[in-house]
Amino acid sequence: MKKPIAFAVLLVCAFSAGCGKKGPLLPPLIRTPQKVEAVTLFQRGDKIFVKWKNPVTYVDGAPLDAVAEVEIWVLEQPKGETAAIQPAIQPATQPATQPAIPPAIQVTADYFEAKARPAAVIERGQLTTYRKEKDSDAAGFSYPYSLADKKIGVSKFIFAVRVKDRRSHESAFSPTAEIEPQTSPLPPQGLELRSIEDKICLAWQAPAANVDMSTLPRVAGYNVYRESKDDPVKLLNSSLVKELKYEDGEFEYGLPLRYFVRSSATETAPYLESDDSERREIVPKDVFSPAAPIGLVPVTGKGFIALSWEANREKDFAGYKVWRRVEGEAEDKLLTPQLIIENAYTDAEIEKGRRYRYAISSVDRNGNESPRTEAVADSLKDGP
Repeated sequence: MKKPIAFAVLLVCAFSAGCGKKGPLLPPLIRTPQKVEAVTLFQRGDKIFVKWKNPVTYVDGAPLDAVAEVEIWVLEQPKGETAAIQPAIQPATQPATQPAIPPAIQVTADYFEAKARPAAVIERGQLTTYRKEKDSDAAGFSYPYSLADKKIGVSKFIFAVRVKDRRSHESAFSPTAEIEPQTSPLPPQGLELRSIEDKICLAWQAPAANVDMSTLPRVAGYNVYRESKDDPVKLLNSSLVKELKYEDGEFEYGLPLRYFVRSSATETAPYLESDDSERREIVPKDVFSPAAPIGLVPVTGKGFIALSWEANREKDFAGYKVWRRVEGEAEDKLLTPQLIIENAYTDAEIEKGRRYRYAISSVDRNGNESPRTEAVADSLKDGP
């Protein structure tokens, strides 16, 4: 009975249209990286800086494991050229003597790809050079496009970015961004640093020309920048510096600091700045003693002598030392092995009828000690 059943099953499958038949072969799935969402531009000196963030997914939402290559494209056009969908058409009633309106150009993605040229091709191993912050892809990238061989003021520049994955699948172009470069000044020259007590003094010389070598430099003022091993570059001044000097009073002794200055052609942010001046480094060392205490006044009572003086106001103030010398002794005796913070001290270990000479000195956190301020007091002859 089993054999006829098996034969019948095979017979049905043989005449069935779908039994064992494979479907059509599908092409391999090709994922396209998501395009860069936005490109921003700014000018500094004779460079246009192109800023962007790499995508992290494919168009279908799948994670993009790595960006293997970034292409930066640029299109240079005459300054002031307008965009339109198609060339403007003259009305039929317009007089023949009126000059024709020049056709405008619509910078579509196709037009940009046809007319633009690659300004840079950055492979994955080179991307760290253009990373805005160390070890942080999320902070984005910044590429300097040089204007050294361009005539500034006659052209505008349109940029777009696209990326490729490890299989060389490329994204679409990012939205375009455009900029019209302006003449900016050269950087300041001859930057010098000096450490004076609680501040670092910077001085520099004004630039002699602009980036195009015209000799009337467009300088509205200067911006002063500082960086250290653990801190990124920081703009120190809240408003444009008008003089050729600056004082920095917010720093830590012993921490190496690097400074540079930029000229600015504009009064307010966003500044049209020059390139960086030469960088100068300094390690400020605290070798400056605090001021000696002033206003020392002794008050004698029964069995004690009380001292008071005006408080020191140094930022790195640590405390006071109190010294005493009994009349007839050769050396002062330190009464406060541990620094005291209060600007007062009471000496109760005195003998009646004796003369005492007191001295006060101030000390900072690095151990620098001021000169001593002295005062003389006589104890009472009668005890309590």
